[in-house]
Amino acid sequence: MVGEAADLTGELCAYVAGLPASHVPPAVVERAKLHILDTLGAMLSGSVLEPGRLIIDFVRQQGGAPAATVLASRVRTNAVQAALANGTMAHADETDDVHHSAQTHPGAAVVPAAFALAEAEQRSGGDLVTAVVIGYDVICRVSRALDRPWMYERGLNFRSISAGFGSTAAASRALGLSEQQTRFAMAFSATQVSGLHTWRQDPRHVDKAVCLAGLPARNGVTAALWAREGFTATSRVFDGPDNLFQAFCEEPHPEELTRGLGTDFEILGTGIKKYPGGQPVQATLEAYFTLVGQYGLREQDIRQIVVRLPESEADTVNDRLMPDINCQYLLAVAMLDGAVGFAAAHDFPRMQAADVLALKERVRVVADAELTARHPVVRAAIVEVTTSDGRCLGQMVDRTPGGPHNPLTREEIEAKFVSLSTPVLGKRRTGRVVEQMRVLETLPDVAGLARLMRA
Repeated sequence: MVGEAADLTGELCAYVAGLPASHVPPAVVERAKLHILDTLGAMLSGSVLEPGRLIIDFVRQQGGAPAATVLASRVRTNAVQAALANGTMAHADETDDVHHSAQTHPGAAVVPAAFALAEAEQRSGGDLVTAVVIGYDVICRVSRALDRPWMYERGLNFRSISAGFGSTAAASRALGLSEQQTRFAMAFSATQVSGLHTWRQDPRHVDKAVCLAGLPARNGVTAALWAREGFTATSRVFDGPDNLFQAFCEEPHPEELTRGLGTDFEILGTGIKKYPGGQPVQATLEAYFTLVGQYGLREQDIRQIVVRLPESEADTVNDRLMPDINCQYLLAVAMLDGAVGFAAAHDFPRMQAADVLALKERVRVVADAELTARHPVVRAAIVEVTTSDGRCLGQMVDRTPGGPHNPLTREEIEAKFVSLSTPVLGKRRTGRVVEQMRVLETLPDVAGLARLMRA
């Protein structure tokens, strides 16, 4: 463990406060624009789901100075409440991005915090991009620095904790805080850390949306605003007395906070999902549709499907109560519809339809020892189809579609946004959002972009 003499907090906060926007490589800027667009799409589509509807109604009742937009609504409120609402909507389902090695959902927490303050403070599109890039760097590094296995065994949700620090970093940069103010903001983020795995017991995805994204986004904005207003705290929350790692870890890795800082941009290692479901079903659906395309399979041609996954992912997707993470349901829909669309992936009543229930019986999920040994570095799935005429067909996918080693193209990401946004904003405004996002770094103020995404 790195000793107290190493001021890791200072090094990290100096990076957050001082990274020149000109030092962000053009490829990182382009990638950040795509992740912001993808997260905005998750917010807009999440607004029509139960977590989104609930949080919009809640924030509307709270009021607040009309400084920031709650997307897909007529609500304008303060940046704290807007970050809470937009963060909850961003993870209202499972369409948001994911960082594999850090095991986080960076966009759902970081983008709402940065966007709310960028609008409220009249920041430029370039300022927004830089804040988001920094937020991704911090959330992923904090996640890797934590003793994740130890925390997981005790029910502590490292994802929500690391998300709070990523959101705080993005918010601090959006506000233009100094290094010292950023130190205080990080301390206030630690003061607010929370999150248990009890969200697994909520079949409606409400608790998870709040826990993994809504609260971290809200807390990050709050922490940064407190620091700007002169609130003081410890300057060394990561390496001083009674620090974060002493409280939450048995074997932390604090050196991860600054490893490659300023050269290894975490947003380049973050994946954008191809299918409207959880990360553990992405490789499964890709393998299934590859077999369908290769062999021309139809529902009546399929006698049985065996899905082999790493043990933790098998547990996550095996006949879960939520449709967008239920492997048997999604494959049943794939057999019936020939595709998996957003509406079907969130259709709770359809899970009980007779034709779906019949096809679910054909699907079996198996924990595979070899895939488990390679996880989480490799997130693979093997789909084995036994056909009605006795053939045994198999397909392995070990480069998750949309992942850093198999990225979606800009055209694919924009098409995904259009499919999610058009039912909410309409075709014309959706097209205008896409156009503005292509030149985001040149926009003098993000307020116009926010206006396009109001109800």
